[in-house]
This record gives sequence, C-alpha cells and structure tokens, in this order.
Amino acid sequence: MCDAAKKAAEQKGGASASDAMGDEVDNGDIGEVPTDANGEVPTDANGETPTDANGETPADANSGSGSASTGGSSAAPSKTKANSGSSVPTGTAQIVSYYNTATAKVASKKAAFNKTRTTTEKSYNAGASLKASKDIVYKFMGVGDSNKFTKSVTSADAGSYHKYFKASKLTASDVTSATCVKNGNNYTITLKIKNGSSKVTSGKVVSSNNAPLDRSGLACGDHDKDYWDHKTAENVMSAISQVPLCGKANISESYSNAVIKAVVNASTGNLVSLNAKFDFKFELSSVMGSSGTAVASSVVNMTGFKM
Repeated sequence: MCDAAKKAAEQKGGASASDAMGDEVDNGDIGEVPTDANGEVPTDANGETPTDANGETPADANSGSGSASTGGSSAAPSKTKANSGSSVPTGTAQIVSYYNTATAKVASKKAAFNKTRTTTEKSYNAGASLKASKDIVYKFMGVGDSNKFTKSVTSADAGSYHKYFKASKLTASDVTSATCVKNGNNYTITLKIKNGSSKVTSGKVVSSNNAPLDRSGLACGDHDKDYWDHKTAENVMSAISQVPLCGKANISESYSNAVIKAVVNASTGNLVSLNAKFDFKFELSSVMGSSGTAVASSVVNMTGFKM
C-alpha cells in the first residue's frame, strides 16, 4: 500500500507539472503595452508608438510592481488617435484632440493638397495719405481679388511645408465651442476659435502671434509674406517699415468670428478638407502722417489631401 500510495502521488505530481508546462498561465496584465479605449496602441504626433528613455515601449500601470499614477493631467495639446472603428469624438477636449491628431498626420506626411485664400473688404476709412495708398495697404493685408492666394502643394514643397500648413496645437481653452457630427464615413468637426489680437507701438512689436487662430493649423509666422493666412500687426509693420515716414507706425490688429470646419475620414483618420473663416480689423496711425481703419474677412480652403 505504501508503494501504491507513493506511485499515485508521483503520478499526480507529474500531471501537475505537465499541465503547467502545456498551458498558458494567466498572470494578468503584467508587461502589456497600454492601449486606449478602442484597444489601439496610442501614438505620438508622427504616428510612432512612444518609447521610454531606453527606447522601449512602456508597459501599462499593471506592469510589475508599479502603481497607477493618480492626479495631475497630461501636457496640452493632447492627441487622440484617429483610427478605424473609433466612436464619434465627444466633448470639447476630445474633439480638439482628434482634430489636432488629424492635422499632425498631414504635417508629418507632408501630404499634397490644394489651397486657396480669399480676403474681402468690409470697410476702409482713412485719412488722405492712407486713402490714396489703399492698394498698397491692401497688398500688405492680402485684401482683394488681386491678392488672392492659390497654391497646389506637392512633394516639391516638403522643405517649406510650414508656409502652407502646420499641425494644430489648439487646446480646449482656445475654443468657445466644438462639435463633431458623423456624415457617412466622415466626421465633420466645427471649432469656434476665441478672438485674438496683436499690436505694434511706435514701430516696435508689443504683442504678436499670441492668438489661438495662429495655433489652429493655418500658416502663420513672422515678416511680410503673402503665404501667411492670418496677418498680424508684426506682418504689416514689416512691410510698412520699408515705406518712408512709416517707421514709427502704430498698428493694432484683431480678429473675430473665427471658425474652423474640418472633414476627417472616420475609418483612416485622414484629413479630407479644412475650411477656415474669420473677420479681422487693422487700425493704423502715424503712417505718412495719417491714420485709418480697415476691416475685412478671410476664407481659407484646403482640399484634396493625398496622404
């Protein structure tokens, strides 16, 4: 009986060892790469999976003996992966993040697209000198059919892509409202951007490029360039300073009613089209001994994105 009992015990132990070797042991989520709510691995603005300082993909909060972080918030602007099967983005923060991700994809891939910008006069009131120089002032501001901007962006423009498109860096605090509606296989995102302004006093820049619109994906920057979509006080001063008796000009620029409407493919996350509309006003003084105010409205269209 002793031998039989011993043999039975050995058989039982052997079976246990065999089971352990033959079956996968569920140890929970140890060492798994974190995924989002849709089961997708999150990526950065360039579509790459983020890594730690050692170049390794970080495990989630359940890995090893580490504990989940509590409190605090991630750095803005955030990115929400635009992927197949994802649900319609909801809430201002999520919609803005989704839009940022779509524009970052365009910028990283240097996608080809067609762009037009038309700026229409709403009013122009000026003293004698500025009234006589209206065409010159409007050239600086890009107002009128003669200053319409048209560009077919191709792979040849990859080195100067920032002149025509930039990845959006908007945050939820930059918009007054955000909506996203699914139409067929596309999401239509509408963002109402907060007002902004810039100023030059006695020829010196007091504030420039501090507006949410400049972070929305439109082409904006320094100096007098026809390809900038939103002209700031610094842009116009850069041009006016070349005119005699204008080096000490005072310029106040402000924009309002800015709306971004973007169409994004819901399956791929690719940007289909982007439309921006905004009104702006320039108030000038100490320009050739004159002063004046110009009000206009700009419409920017970007279509035919080829990723």
